[in-house]
Amino acid sequence: MQATGIIAEYNPFHNGHLYHIQETKRLTQQPVIVVMSGSFMQRGEPAILSKWQRAAFAVQGGADLVLELGCAFTLRSAEFFARGAVELLATTGCVNTLACGTEHPQSDFVAAARLACSAEAQARLRELLQSGSSYAQAWEKILGAHTAFRSPNDILALEYTKALLQTAASIKPLYLQRTDEGYNSTSISSNIASASAIRQALALGNGSWQQATPAYTHAALTLGGYDAQLLWQLLKYRLRLLTPSQLAERCEASEGLENLLSKAGDCACLQAALAACSSKRYTASRIRRLLLQILLDQSKAVWQQQEPAYLRVLAFNDTGRQLLHQMKTSSSLPLITKLGQNALNINNAAYQTQLALEIAATDTWSLLQHDTALNRSGNDFYQSPIYVRSQS
Repeated sequence: MQATGIIAEYNPFHNGHLYHIQETKRLTQQPVIVVMSGSFMQRGEPAILSKWQRAAFAVQGGADLVLELGCAFTLRSAEFFARGAVELLATTGCVNTLACGTEHPQSDFVAAARLACSAEAQARLRELLQSGSSYAQAWEKILGAHTAFRSPNDILALEYTKALLQTAASIKPLYLQRTDEGYNSTSISSNIASASAIRQALALGNGSWQQATPAYTHAALTLGGYDAQLLWQLLKYRLRLLTPSQLAERCEASEGLENLLSKAGDCACLQAALAACSSKRYTASRIRRLLLQILLDQSKAVWQQQEPAYLRVLAFNDTGRQLLHQMKTSSSLPLITKLGQNALNINNAAYQTQLALEIAATDTWSLLQHDTALNRSGNDFYQSPIYVRSQS
């Protein structure tokens, strides 16, 4: 059985995601395997619902199997986020297509990706970054002849295409038109809106988010959410506890950025810290990712992992069960369903490092939740993958 892959975060799962899955299935006539961020998002924020809940909602929306992308890749730049997710899909041994949502699906992403992978483009990228351009601005200057590459989703689609060319040539890209008002839009004017707009409406107590999300997600979203003030207190504690050099040893800070981060420990809130540290060159998302890396207290080497070391199941339906059975022989990585002693005993350094990091990330996420039932540690051990019965 062959499947189509989707890479997502579903923070939260909304009607645009529902359309993406349904349109992917219509065009490919194949099951869908989603690789989804776990407890922390690529923009450097905790998820507003648990990874299992979000995965189950995706399966209810038409996905057949959801696998976790751990924070060793989600708390990284778009390049490493994309590469980790694409490699996970490739290691299943059953994915032949990757469906990417983008603002400009007519753009020649393959030609742009080939150019981006060239030594000349990489040298130009380093030069532009050193001169103060942001990552997105640098690529727009390098690839302007091919497409605008201004939006986060276009940049991600480019990174997915680069990763396919470099590591998974057997998987072909499928570019789909996004139907919302943009990745960072905060407007909700119809039943399609960005995740950013939905999160903002939830935070403000504005019920407009309900029209943009499936009804079956409403109860969980009403109760969900994390304590932003507690998050800042934990971050501030780490920033004050560690010296700049110790901060640099625990995150991907470079070019003296650790000194800015250290001074941010005196800020009154996270937004003030982001304002103090971010610039045209250092985006707020990058600063948030670095802060979460510091909070999770791992060595810099942990944040330089190059390849995923396991496949972790979060949710599935009957077709997903068939795919999992097939993957027992087709996958090139260990397949984790229930996290128990057998899963912990695999003697592989990258496997042990990435799994330990993910357990720490889940425990940290759990501590931040408003719902006290989620505050316990060890949720990775208590929670099994969620089975969603297929609709007849």
